[in-house]
Amino acid sequence: MDEITLQWIQGVKLLILGTFAMLYGFGGVSGKWKRRFIGPIVYVAGISGVSLWMGTFNLWYLLCAPLLFGSLSLGYGASTTAEKIKKRAIAGAACGCATLPIFIVNGAYTLLPLHIAVCMAVSIVAGTWNQTSSARAEETMIGATYALIPLFII
Repeated sequence: MDEITLQWIQGVKLLILGTFAMLYGFGGVSGKWKRRFIGPIVYVAGISGVSLWMGTFNLWYLLCAPLLFGSLSLGYGASTTAEKIKKRAIAGAACGCATLPIFIVNGAYTLLPLHIAVCMAVSIVAGTWNQTSSARAEETMIGATYALIPLFII
């Protein structure tokens, strides 16, 4: 595949990332199903489409959808800071692990701990001490973080 085509594929990946992040954010406004179900379906469909285009599709990628359904359904609200940190750490770790099939299939074992750590850190820091311009920016950033690294491994 030539360099121009590969660059177009990376642009498509950014569109998939943006769409997932938007659905994650919209799910925070109303209709959690957008975040929990539509987002993962769009994300995994995008990964599948891009990997088919690149000739690297693997059926194990499809396992990410139910794993994301579950991880994105974990609650992370709490009344104390310590409880928020604990719940957000669990939610971030679960979302980081939900894309494990992508890391395994592609042998990207050194990126997996980075991905999980980044997911946990962004979930905890942004979710507990939001310093973005709004809750919408915070949730969209968290959604983008959950999806970023696995998308660029395929």
